[in-house]
Amino acid sequence: MSDSGCYRVPLDRYPGMNRFVLDWLAGDERFLPRGGQPPSAVRSVDSDLLDALITSNRRWGIDVADDLRRWAAGETQTIVAGQQVGFGGGPLYTLAKIATLLKLKHESKKPAMIFFWLATEDHDFAEVATIAIPNHDEHRQRDLIYLQATRSGESREVVGRLTIPESLIDQLTQTLGISRPKWLRPGITFADSFAELLATTLGSGFVLVDALLPEVRRAGAPLFRAIAARWDEIQSAVGNRSAELERAGYTPQIMPRSGESYTLLYNINSKGERELLQKSSRLPDPESISTSALTRPLLQDFVLRPDVFVGGPAEVSYYAQAAPLHPLLNVPMPRVMLRAHVLVASRKIVRYFSRFDIQPHDVFAPPEQIASGHAEKGVAEIRRIASEAEKQLKEDIEKIRDLSLPADHAVARSINRSIGHVEYHFKKLTERAIRGLVRKDKERFHAARELASTFYPDQHVQDRIVAWLPWWCEYRQVLLDRLVNEIEPDAPAFKIVGP
Repeated sequence: MSDSGCYRVPLDRYPGMNRFVLDWLAGDERFLPRGGQPPSAVRSVDSDLLDALITSNRRWGIDVADDLRRWAAGETQTIVAGQQVGFGGGPLYTLAKIATLLKLKHESKKPAMIFFWLATEDHDFAEVATIAIPNHDEHRQRDLIYLQATRSGESREVVGRLTIPESLIDQLTQTLGISRPKWLRPGITFADSFAELLATTLGSGFVLVDALLPEVRRAGAPLFRAIAARWDEIQSAVGNRSAELERAGYTPQIMPRSGESYTLLYNINSKGERELLQKSSRLPDPESISTSALTRPLLQDFVLRPDVFVGGPAEVSYYAQAAPLHPLLNVPMPRVMLRAHVLVASRKIVRYFSRFDIQPHDVFAPPEQIASGHAEKGVAEIRRIASEAEKQLKEDIEKIRDLSLPADHAVARSINRSIGHVEYHFKKLTERAIRGLVRKDKERFHAARELASTFYPDQHVQDRIVAWLPWWCEYRQVLLDRLVNEIEPDAPAFKIVGP
């Protein structure tokens, strides 16, 4: 632990961490290199795309005109990450990605431009329209409060263009006790709300890219045509790479449709719904083409030509599985880096580790297990120390007895009485120490419960599910500054941080 209240824990202690990613971080580059291709000397950027990015970001409250012109002129390095446009900013790992980007920008030897790709084309409404908030009720049955909206029927409509339901906004403002912000005004879409929230909280210094922006799709038109032309080769390349991963003992991140091929592209129809494109499908206009998990990284890399891509474990695994497609389609592959992993709690909660001698990686175990193991160990240690001390004292008293006899039998009788008193008081001392330990362990159990409910709520690792917005409401810029200062991107460790 640093003196600023931060713990570093090996990433293999993080529940459910992808084994491929752990091996890759340890130096296994069989499926994904740790370095990327050198960027091209000249960056070719379509003027329509440049203008569209400037206009869309200005609409969200971010002025990126000068930065984008420098980027288009090849004066900056390009760092890219992306995220689904979850309600209220999504889980904590969204902020961890942004903190990673900011740290890489600060540490770059060359001026760097950050792009954050908004995955507005996803159609999982239930995932986007759900947010998990910490439950601080002392008598809680669950660690999290889930705010969510539902819609009747099953739809494949892209969520970025959908209006946020009023009921969901009401739930959030009431739960957090905040007034309704501009980024949750009536009629706002999930995409615009997410973008304006980032602009409001983070200010400038980055460019937001709406995946549904027509100019982005038009810029990707040559890539879409290449995918259609080499459809069978792509299917074969991905299938072979997936088989290689399986032979190496890994589970491919992306599976083909049952009994069919891998999903590559969709068409967004007039209703805003995603329709699967097959090999035999006629390629629609680029503005209506939507990418899959396999081809989304290709579109990012083709249009933005990043030097560095920052992703979570799943995204790193996507790159490993799709790596053969970059040379096949003549798309330069960036250096892929793992986002920093970080868990957040108040300083009071973080201090429980040192106060109660709890190891940070133990927070993923049930509180009962943490507390009971420590109590048993503590009781055994008290009994051992008391027994050894009593034995040593008796031995020393026996030496006194030997020296006093046979000269003074009165002293001997006094010694015998003293031994009885010693045994009595050692027994009482041991009992009092154990009672004190039990009292402390009640506090320790409470601390263990608070730690587990904070970092492993409802058996989920905090950064995967808990919203970052409540933390931001409490700590504001201090939170982001702490994360940027403490996190370790692309490292086999995660941090526990108290703002």
